[in-house]
Amino acid sequence: MSENSKELKQINELQNIINDLNNKLNESESLKSNFISNIMNEVYNPFSSIISMAENIQSLKEGNLHRAVPMAEIIHREAAQLDFHLQNIFAAASIEAGLEGLEISMVNINSIFNSTIAKFQVDINNKNLVIKSNINSSNEIHFATDSKKISLILLNILSNSIKYSPNGGVITYSFEVIENSLNISIHDNGEGMTEQDIDTIFNRFSRIDTTINSVTGGTGLGLSVVKALMEILNANINITADNGTKVLLAFPQNEIDDELFMDDEELF
Repeated sequence: MSENSKELKQINELQNIINDLNNKLNESESLKSNFISNIMNEVYNPFSSIISMAENIQSLKEGNLHRAVPMAEIIHREAAQLDFHLQNIFAAASIEAGLEGLEISMVNINSIFNSTIAKFQVDINNKNLVIKSNINSSNEIHFATDSKKISLILLNILSNSIKYSPNGGVITYSFEVIENSLNISIHDNGEGMTEQDIDTIFNRFSRIDTTINSVTGGTGLGLSVVKALMEILNANINITADNGTKVLLAFPQNEIDDELFMDDEELF
């Protein structure tokens, strides 16, 4: 091969590398642009609904005060959604700044699950979902971990399971402690994910459905926050497509900062 041919080949290879980098940069910018649009919708829409419902309640006449109850329920639902999205945003910002430390205490895992499921009860009822537990309700599990982090992790995992479950679908969960490891399983019977989905869902700003007006909503931060929090907790996560989506979480036992037991009221 002549020197000119070698140089031409090298130039072509460099051009291909540059084109590939440009494509990835454009894709990244597109993801960030969609993220900004999504996050504006996910924050603005419930906030606007809360203001509107509050104004309607204020304007109710004495004979129509019974209408305040369903309006208050809407306010509660929208406020819960807003709180969920803001938790992810604040957690992502704190992680980015390197400010997410560990706050370990003895936590009632049963209470965390019950509280997490309760936050989605309206969505569960609207889709007629069945939440099945493989846990013996008489056995409470206490585990040394960071309650806020594990709560946000479970909120994100369950949120996705509920979003992608069909009407009348079933979500099954279980947890147990084996050799100082808290093992959690959450399994839904939704459409499941492709291998490509599983490879990309932990990327920041990534969503399976990237359209702005997706019926499933979401900011694209959730699972990237989950991944970062799992790393901080030195925990493992595994997601597989198994007649739906199955998520396995494994948390190591941590040393307790102080002998504080957190009951249901202290968790949130």
